[in-house]
Amino acid sequence: MNGPLIVAGLCLRYPNQPGLLLENVSFALQPGELLWLRGPNGSGKTSLLNCLSGVIPQHVKAELTGAINLGCADLITVPITRRFRFLAYQMSDPDSQIFFPRVEKELAFALENLGLPVGEIRDRIGEEAAFFGLEGYLRREPATLSYGEKKLLLFAVCAALRPSLLLLDEPSSGLGDRALEKLRAWLEKALASGCRVVLTEHGSKMGDLAAKNLDLGH
Repeated sequence: MNGPLIVAGLCLRYPNQPGLLLENVSFALQPGELLWLRGPNGSGKTSLLNCLSGVIPQHVKAELTGAINLGCADLITVPITRRFRFLAYQMSDPDSQIFFPRVEKELAFALENLGLPVGEIRDRIGEEAAFFGLEGYLRREPATLSYGEKKLLLFAVCAALRPSLLLLDEPSSGLGDRALEKLRAWLEKALASGCRVVLTEHGSKMGDLAAKNLDLGH
């Protein structure tokens, strides 16, 4: 999908809360740019990712106003079940996104929903499994993987979708040095391909990759 991600005047209020969590958030992210969301716990970093992904307000009910556009698409009006065709979202807790009894099936599920040919699905699974060092894990149960391996699996799922917009919530948290190297290499590859990346991070492990910073809750 061509064109920038443009967020304009975004305001978010959860039910029974007196004030806005997000107020007049605006930014533009061009293809190949990364936005690093910074701020303390409770400042709205994950909530902003949930707004971009459609989790808010389609699954988590909240009052949301403003505009979110990706290229020519008005994301506010796109059902969450269709957004995966152009965006991928890695949540902070890997167990909340892993559902299938085999790693291979976890990688294949979204690709099958895209209606891709069997051969292309097989090629993408093989490519991303090799990139993230998961070739020997394809027949494993995800529950048997370590925390870091589960996160690598989610990165591989996101990468296989070839998204135009990539949303990452604390991607570097809990990763060892080798997994961090794979994450960094993947982000560099995604940005070089024109993907727009929005990530949250408490530390600064990925900060040197960021083209833009957005401070929340200050």
